[in-house]
Amino acid sequence: MSSSLTIPTSRMLKFLIVAVLLGACSAFVMPPKIPIKDAQAPPTPCCLPKQFEGNLHIITGTVQAGHGELSNVTARQSYDYTNMMMATEVLRPTNVRIIDDYNRMMQYVIMQGQCTATKITTKFDNCPFSNATYLGSFYFGGMQGLMMDGYQLMVPDAGTATVDVTRNGCIPVTSVTVSQSGATNPSISAIGYVDITLGIRDPAVFNVPHPLCPSEPDSKMPSTGFGLGRL
Repeated sequence: MSSSLTIPTSRMLKFLIVAVLLGACSAFVMPPKIPIKDAQAPPTPCCLPKQFEGNLHIITGTVQAGHGELSNVTARQSYDYTNMMMATEVLRPTNVRIIDDYNRMMQYVIMQGQCTATKITTKFDNCPFSNATYLGSFYFGGMQGLMMDGYQLMVPDAGTATVDVTRNGCIPVTSVTVSQSGATNPSISAIGYVDITLGIRDPAVFNVPHPLCPSEPDSKMPSTGFGLGRL
């Protein structure tokens, strides 16, 4: 179940406290990093695998209407750049299916027997690090751990993201996104990617249920989503 925390202090202090809480919780999502001491030239920015699936553990701290909140979400995501599709199934705390069809630039959210359709306004970028800032390389989890590269980049309509990917294969492992300065509802979100496998086991995850889902978007609702498809 998701958890919520109310912090009765000034708005900025609330945001800082939520961020500290998030950092404490994300320690369970992201093991320690050991920087590589020897100076290295920045690697050539990699592109994500064109098809992969895995589980996402998402911890988000937000400030809304003067109250700080902390949420914990577990989801299953299928990423298919070849066919320009992404599917996310939220497993906890509430079951929700999110299907992003980048061929039609449409997003479908299926929950409790209802479906809403919205227009996607961000592109599906398989190589989001081409214009990112290289932060450095490190071993993830110890000297015998994974060789990783860290990048920082701007996420449209979201803020600044710090993303760590494996040197071998460009597999996402962690990402932390901080909302834009001056955002109405400040937020910080940490995602841990686990049990990643290449390919799409069952393409049916991208099937949009009709006639449940409308063919035209509801312009009054913004699209949503998690993961690297949003970079």
